[in-house]
Amino acid sequence: MADSRIFMRCTQQQGSFDSLAMLCKCAIMFGRIHDRLFSTFLTHSRCRCAAPFHTGNHNPGRRKVNLNCRTSRLRVARWPGIAWLALALGTAVAASAQSRPAIGPYVQNVGKRNATICWATVSGEVTVSSSELTNAPFREYQMHTVPLRGLKPATTYTYTVTGDAGEDGRCTFTTVPEGEHAFTFTVISDTQNRGNAAHRPLIEQIRASQPDLLFNVGDLVADGRNLGDWEEFFRVEGELLRNVPLYAVLGNHDRAAALYFQFFVLPGNERYYSFNRGTTHFVVLDSPGPYAPEDNQAITPAARARFQEQREQYWREQIQWLQDDLAGHPDAKYIFVFLHHPLYSVKRERVKASRALCDRFGGLFQAHAVTAVFSGHDHHYHHAVAGGVHFVDGGAAGGKARPIEDHHPETVKSASVESFMRVEVGLNETKVWITDVAGNTVDEFVLMPRQAAAPTSP
Repeated sequence: MADSRIFMRCTQQQGSFDSLAMLCKCAIMFGRIHDRLFSTFLTHSRCRCAAPFHTGNHNPGRRKVNLNCRTSRLRVARWPGIAWLALALGTAVAASAQSRPAIGPYVQNVGKRNATICWATVSGEVTVSSSELTNAPFREYQMHTVPLRGLKPATTYTYTVTGDAGEDGRCTFTTVPEGEHAFTFTVISDTQNRGNAAHRPLIEQIRASQPDLLFNVGDLVADGRNLGDWEEFFRVEGELLRNVPLYAVLGNHDRAAALYFQFFVLPGNERYYSFNRGTTHFVVLDSPGPYAPEDNQAITPAARARFQEQREQYWREQIQWLQDDLAGHPDAKYIFVFLHHPLYSVKRERVKASRALCDRFGGLFQAHAVTAVFSGHDHHYHHAVAGGVHFVDGGAAGGKARPIEDHHPETVKSASVESFMRVEVGLNETKVWITDVAGNTVDEFVLMPRQAAAPTSP
């Protein structure tokens, strides 16, 4: 196996050895743990795969991913504990890879004492030519995920993956502080792939603003089953994601594809999940839900009926989970919810579907005094307020902006723009700005801390 290394350095620590005896002792300890970890890895390489309805399953072996007119593979290696050892010893730790990073590195799921470093290397490539293609590359990737444990809160860490050619090859992330604190997050949606006319300039603005975390509320790519779309996604967002953790939300174009779950390390079951930062509670929902079997598979009517039953059960489970989650955080100062489809659509052909979604979730959001709900899908900006809850459709960040076709009594403002949202969570109030591709402010408003509600049945 070819050699690659990941180096970790903490800005609050310096690794040093005051004596040869200490150096030898650490070397012996490292050797024992190294042998145990590497012997385990060589017999238990694990692949993070997407099951039909429940994700986050970690199945051993390689997963073969069919991508329309081509077949590609994405293998995933996990290295628990190794980066923690590098921090403790202040030294370099070897991790296997077959070449320099082709995607990443990038940081995921940053907490008070943990984070995950991800990257992918090319393990094979074939070029294909025809009357319509000229040396088109089709690649096989090896995916690497390194969970970091034993970190310190409110600490900036620098990490390096050997062979990384991006910028100076060094990346940083900062762990979450203890207790209540001010922080900033940004929200984008529908990045997809459209020649980067809006995607790249918006990402550059976000990089300049230096948020603490980033949410993409769905349709990250045009087709989640297409590896080429993900390659383009990381080409545009790669430098930002080196230092800022992305929390992804499933959209209809992402299709709950295996590649989505292999690239991202998210909390919970990874389809819908929640987490806290300070006194703020974040909730991510799966509004598309499970997808029916592909049309090119031989599916019987009975199998389709079973799928529909499973789909309804999935929705019941997600709604029950949401109700329990919201009820379990009555003292949160702010509650922010993220899902792909809007509950108040101003695209005429989607109004009916948005009302159905509002019937499904709207009562829960109001009953539990949710602060704001961020969505995408319609490719324009729309801000509505209902029952004290702000519903914000943030505009496309790559997909082409669409016209405003309708309004609701709840509508506050709307605009046909490609944009992103910046949210500054303060100790006394939260400020929201919507900014377009040219850097102009489309809208801005203030959110006040919530008053704990006494939840009632919606």
